[in-house]
Amino acid sequence: MGLGAAAGAFLLSQHLQPCDDAYITFRHARNLARHLRPAWNLEGPPVLGSTSPAFLFLLGGLGFLFGVDRVDQVALALNAVLLAAVTVLAYLVTRDLTARAGPSLLAALLVGFNSVNVSILSQGFEAGLLLAALLAGLYLMRTGRDLPAVLLASAAPLIRPEGILLTPLVWVPILFHRRFRPHLLAAYLVLPLAWLVFSAFYYGSPVPQSIRARSAEPSVFRPYEGGRVDLRQRLSSIAPETATLARHAAGSILFTGYQRLKDAPSGRAGPAWLTLLGLPALWLALLRRPDARIAYFLYAPLFLVLYAWIGHREAWYFPSFVTFAVLTLFYGCVVTLDHGWTLVQRLAGFVPPWLPVLSWVALTVLLLSANNYAFDDGPAPRHLPSARNPRGERVERAERERFNGYRRAAGFLNRRGTRPAPALISEVGIFGFFYRGDVIDTVGLCTPEALAYYPPPASDIWDEEGRPLTDMDNLTPTRMVLDLKPAYVVNGLGFIRNLVRPGSPFLRDYALIGTFGTAWGDPLLVYERIAPAPPAASGS
Repeated sequence: MGLGAAAGAFLLSQHLQPCDDAYITFRHARNLARHLRPAWNLEGPPVLGSTSPAFLFLLGGLGFLFGVDRVDQVALALNAVLLAAVTVLAYLVTRDLTARAGPSLLAALLVGFNSVNVSILSQGFEAGLLLAALLAGLYLMRTGRDLPAVLLASAAPLIRPEGILLTPLVWVPILFHRRFRPHLLAAYLVLPLAWLVFSAFYYGSPVPQSIRARSAEPSVFRPYEGGRVDLRQRLSSIAPETATLARHAAGSILFTGYQRLKDAPSGRAGPAWLTLLGLPALWLALLRRPDARIAYFLYAPLFLVLYAWIGHREAWYFPSFVTFAVLTLFYGCVVTLDHGWTLVQRLAGFVPPWLPVLSWVALTVLLLSANNYAFDDGPAPRHLPSARNPRGERVERAERERFNGYRRAAGFLNRRGTRPAPALISEVGIFGFFYRGDVIDTVGLCTPEALAYYPPPASDIWDEEGRPLTDMDNLTPTRMVLDLKPAYVVNGLGFIRNLVRPGSPFLRDYALIGTFGTAWGDPLLVYERIAPAPPAASGS
């Protein structure tokens, strides 16, 4: 418990770190806490733009209960509690595997203070809740408490999509050991059925709009090929895609703390990769005496297969993979060391009891070398290290830059009237959280009608000489702005270079009213509609 409390306190020392995507969920939760409306906008049909409805409702409920409007700060406090719980659960899981307190404490240390976990949770993401559900669900299944295990398995997909992996990992051992009871199935189905009924009635679909928008990525993002992600077609390449994901993004974030190896200071993986040498002994032991413990070790490879199939992945998806991979590598090396010390015992006749303990500590130091911390260069107090953003230093700077700019722009527009008018923007999270009016999301994560304007026409992509108008991965289609007629357009210049070209019809209808810092190094511009809105049609 003390180690868990220390991990939670350490997370709080990092302070809340900005990430635009996290604020998408925060806006939904704020609307729930303030207006009892768990939706992106307060006007029009409710839209769910968050992939984590369970976290959304938990945050919104806490905000409502305590009368707190800044649910982003609530998320940090909640994640500190969750990280403490995850640290304790990591101890229990490793104790279940090793039956020894020493290695279990060291494994809990590796999980609770892992830089990826600390960085992502300090941004307020739902990874802490997912990790708690996964570890608790598997531990409860292993210790014969099947009812709470299946309840957690039913809730996990509502925390994050990869939570669905908990279902087979819990149910297969229950069925294999003939522990199935009808009430377990009934309990498992209650929450999903309740969500299906509520979401179909309230949102019109149980699938969040953000997931539907991700399937349109080939149309929405450069090179604007058109069409949608074909998951059936991706099945044919799932094996090489899994290997590529394991070697690059997953391997890099596991062994360096950075999602891209080139962002690591050395440009290569450190010595922590040597812990892979413990895997053969682990799998031989499991093959020799198979039991339900294998469920602990299957999550990480199943995660790789799932996201190799889906294709899209972000750094905040990886804490669950990193946590289970670290536990697997640690335990594999403990098994290997046990075999080694047994052999030494046979040959030498005696092994000092402190030698195995020393080898566990050395193993822990080896895995700690994969963490991504910095001193005197971050939000934590100077005597404590700061967890670096797994997406790299450039993104970390850009997040702070955008947080300051979008918050200033939102505050400026909030003061222009008693009821702010709709604003259109490409990076919606931070601006949307601080803006009191409706927000149109140009990439469709929170605004379904935006997807109809992709792929954009060639005139929005290229200039007269065939050169790309912007190096950003996404641009704002001109027709989208002219049709939807938002009162304000708020964007970094890189997202709207096509709109502000000389002779653009956008400049006929909109005028620049302010610049508020930068976004990705480009000026953050705010335009206001000057053309009168069309009169509402009157009935005869």
